[in-house]
Amino acid sequence: MERTEPQPATYARALRLVAVATALVVIAKHLTTDVASPVAQRELLIVRGIGAAVVIALALVCSPRRSTAELRGLAFAYGIAVVFLTAGVATVLPQEVWEQSVSLVAVMLGAAVFMPWSWRWQAAFVGIALGAVTIAFALGMPRSALDGHSIVRVLLTLYVMGALSVVGADVADRARRQIQATQAERRTTDQQHAREQQLDALGRFAGGIAHQFNNLLGGILTHVSVLRQDATQGSAVTELDEIAAAARQGRELTTELLRFTRNEPTQLRPTDVRQVADGVARLAEAILTGVAAVQSRVPDGLPPIAADPDQLAHACTQIVLNARDAMQGRPGGRLSLSAALEGASVRLSISDTGRGMSTEERERAFEPFFSTKPMHQAKGLGLATVHRVMREQGGAVRIESTPGRGTTVHLLLPVSAEPLPAAPLSASAPPHAAVPVPNGAGSVTILIVDDEPIVRNSLRRALTRFGYRVLEAGDGASALAAMRGAVPPVDLVILDLVLPGGGAGIFELLKAVRPDVRVLVSSGFTPDAEAARGLADRVDGFLPKPYELSQLREAVNQALAR
Repeated sequence: MERTEPQPATYARALRLVAVATALVVIAKHLTTDVASPVAQRELLIVRGIGAAVVIALALVCSPRRSTAELRGLAFAYGIAVVFLTAGVATVLPQEVWEQSVSLVAVMLGAAVFMPWSWRWQAAFVGIALGAVTIAFALGMPRSALDGHSIVRVLLTLYVMGALSVVGADVADRARRQIQATQAERRTTDQQHAREQQLDALGRFAGGIAHQFNNLLGGILTHVSVLRQDATQGSAVTELDEIAAAARQGRELTTELLRFTRNEPTQLRPTDVRQVADGVARLAEAILTGVAAVQSRVPDGLPPIAADPDQLAHACTQIVLNARDAMQGRPGGRLSLSAALEGASVRLSISDTGRGMSTEERERAFEPFFSTKPMHQAKGLGLATVHRVMREQGGAVRIESTPGRGTTVHLLLPVSAEPLPAAPLSASAPPHAAVPVPNGAGSVTILIVDDEPIVRNSLRRALTRFGYRVLEAGDGASALAAMRGAVPPVDLVILDLVLPGGGAGIFELLKAVRPDVRVLVSSGFTPDAEAARGLADRVDGFLPKPYELSQLREAVNQALAR
């Protein structure tokens, strides 16, 4: 178990306090000791004076700026000084030999319990202490003062207590390390919890940003698509195509943001990890063409995992994209996929031979948008998406990386309690039915309910181009008013779910006024996913923002044909 050293400042303060307290006790003891012999009085003064001076000197040099190793050495020296002080007093005053022996026992046991050192340090301390005491008692103490039998008993007592103190030091050291390890697990858990809360907060923030961007991008994309149909000059066509391409790139980013918000429910089912790895390998070969070779070594016989294959494949794609960037410009690049059973999980590992990551980069790898690439080259949420996917699937993700030697990302996925489903019998797919387009579009009235003017304006322009009559509303009250006053009546409502008052509540109000009205739900982000799922079976379609003109036309046609 790894040892966690105390902070030098804390160690230094404790040693100073103990040394000063010892010096005060020695001085007070000397002032209260009544010795009849002037010679003994003088010798006692010398012994105690030297002892007090040494411990005070040690207190002065115990600076917080010293290292822990230096402070441990000073603590050892303090203990030895106390031993010699005690042995010297006992030789001067043999009648106090038992009292001084008790002090020695207290010093040895105190060092075992309170000094943050191992049993080896304690054994060295006890060995020096007992050696000094044995010499002092056996050679320095007058024979007439204490008989040999008493000396043997004193020394035997000290030897036994010294041995016990070594055992106690080992027990205390193990207990300290266990406490320190427990505190370090606790710290890791607290840090993980704080990170989870931070990611959740970032997820909600990202969802709100995605909603706003989708509204803006939807309006831009719809306006550009209409203008593109009317454009005749070559330069205008090129410029409009560039605007549309930029809007589509923004749409891809907001899609990534929405994945990070966990708005899409995770659907776990028994999944063959080999099929997942094979699919990732095929995708990686396409992504890494000209950059690196791809190897897949997934053994047969692995149990199925409980996973959402689509989200897992998306997470693996993020890892492959990171690997591509890390191996760019490095000859002999190689991406390897492997899998193995690890406890109650299957470990899917993706390794690259790229530039690797430093310790700081590994610690920040799961932060949204963190990238070692320049800002203009960084794209998407990176490994934050991988972390989110693994957390939702009850798994975990680990990173091993060495600068200059590559990176390995381990995905740990729980083993499924259910077997893989039987493979379905192959059958020819039925022909796709054509979507009927209602005749007389000019007789159809569509109500747009959205709080963003750019969305309403672009939708009105596109739907009018399709030949529909269009009404607009920015909130629930104006939507109800438009519904009640429409002549002819409204045939279809295109309803944004993220509205003041709640899109789900407005849906209920509109259905209360016109139970037969068709409703096409359109949204780029739904914070109340539960409410959205509750409407799934009652609406006439869902149109995710931002959308192309063709998607808008198809969704409207399908809703009107229901």
